[in-house]
Amino acid sequence: MDEARRASLTRASSEEKEILTPAQSRRKAQNRAAQRAFRERKERHVRDLEAKLSALESSQQSLQSDNERLKLALQRVTTENEMLRGVTPSSTPSSLRLSAASRKSTGAAGISGDLATLGVGDRGELLGAGAAWDLIQSHPLVEKGLVDIADVCERLKGVVKCEGQGPVYEESLVWRAVEESNRGGGDELI
Repeated sequence: MDEARRASLTRASSEEKEILTPAQSRRKAQNRAAQRAFRERKERHVRDLEAKLSALESSQQSLQSDNERLKLALQRVTTENEMLRGVTPSSTPSSLRLSAASRKSTGAAGISGDLATLGVGDRGELLGAGAAWDLIQSHPLVEKGLVDIADVCERLKGVVKCEGQGPVYEESLVWRAVEESNRGGGDELI
């Protein structure tokens, strides 16, 4: 305590030695007030930054969980799309096309390897779901964005056939559905 008393006496004596004019004491008071205001602004700014950081961290966590959820949904849709197109490794190729003559020769027992060599010009061909989708996507009207794909799908629901390997569509009916959908109007999303 001796040292504290000496320090206060030294401070008091140094203050006594400094005899301030009223202008100097006013300046000192203003400086103290300005320093206090600066410290308060600085502390408020730090608190604001901490609040923003906290909000950004929670937002980032929320976005990250949404991103993970969307990635899983995309993966499910991609898997479903691959299954529908028939491009999974264990399934039949999506480009497999069955003609009426080949269908009679193979029956429901299976599909022979020479069926994939059929020509595109034969209107009696049957297309698997994946091949029908590929045909729709390659149609010039679809490539130009003039076709409502949902309308094409609705039109094809009524003409689907089952050939023992899954749903099949006559190529001519797929072309007709695309062309009739074009007459009904363009794609509403474009």
